[in-house]
Amino acid sequence: MSKHLSLKVSLVLCALVFTVLAGCQPAETTANSDSGAKKVATFEGGEVTEGELQQFAQQSGLGELDPGSPEYETAVQQVMPQIVGIEIAKTYAQEEGITVSDEEVDRELETIKQQVGEQARASGQDLENQEAFEQALEQNNISEEELRQDIRENLPVQEVQQRVAGDAEPSEEEIQTFYDENKAAQFTQPASRCMRHILFNKDQQQKAEEVKAQLQDGGDFADLARENSQDPGSAEKGGDLGCLGKGETVPPFEEAAFAAETGEIVGPVETEFGYHLIEVTEIREEQTQPLSEVETQITDQLAATQQEEEFTRWIEEQKQERNVEYLPGYKPAAQG
Repeated sequence: MSKHLSLKVSLVLCALVFTVLAGCQPAETTANSDSGAKKVATFEGGEVTEGELQQFAQQSGLGELDPGSPEYETAVQQVMPQIVGIEIAKTYAQEEGITVSDEEVDRELETIKQQVGEQARASGQDLENQEAFEQALEQNNISEEELRQDIRENLPVQEVQQRVAGDAEPSEEEIQTFYDENKAAQFTQPASRCMRHILFNKDQQQKAEEVKAQLQDGGDFADLARENSQDPGSAEKGGDLGCLGKGETVPPFEEAAFAAETGEIVGPVETEFGYHLIEVTEIREEQTQPLSEVETQITDQLAATQQEEEFTRWIEEQKQERNVEYLPGYKPAAQG
């Protein structure tokens, strides 16, 4: 699903999804005030009111727009192209009889519940999906039925995009070019070394030599790390540091680790932290995924971008055909 395709629904549900994380504030009831009914833009088949503009701005994270503030005009110019485009898409959906079923609304609602639950847990809250969802509804003073209505009104925008831009797909040449240009950054796993170490203080060089001798005589690395290492983070794990690439450790440590053979005990290596005994447990050479493994991923990514661009072009054409007119002070700068 591309950014444009899910934009309106995401914005409408921003407060719901992110209030759990203290990320958004519920929208005010500006649309119910007298000023909220004022038309700020019209087009053939539809309109945008001041209330809708204010609600959209809040759901976009801009907060309530104050007409008397210096930032007002800039904020309006930022919001108007988006909301006009979305309202045109909704109008088109109505004209074409595009609706959504109860089952589609239910599926979207379940997705939202899962997202709310996952984000709540990611923020450290021990909540099940339903519990997090109900908490978010209460915090935002919105009922599940009201949320269902928001979903029902905005999901048709997805169908509109699918109709006007769903056929956009990258060519084989475009896929190959993207792969070639992004091979190093996205599809190549740098060389790394999986290792463990025992850290000694700067005045413990002799102790490090003694422990190294024990290791060479068959001593258990993990046990000796737990007993001797001054690195509390790795000591309790038997000295395990995981797998590290170049640039992830201090130079003397890196040089010793990348020069070692698997199973070789290296050191004592002096660094700013003290003396290290290092054992490389696995050598991982640089690996590049072949195009065949990532072609589907690239295709999906490029298709989403192309569909978004095609949908944006369609929206701009619709704005021209539907003769969009703005109230003075609400016309985006890009409109001339």
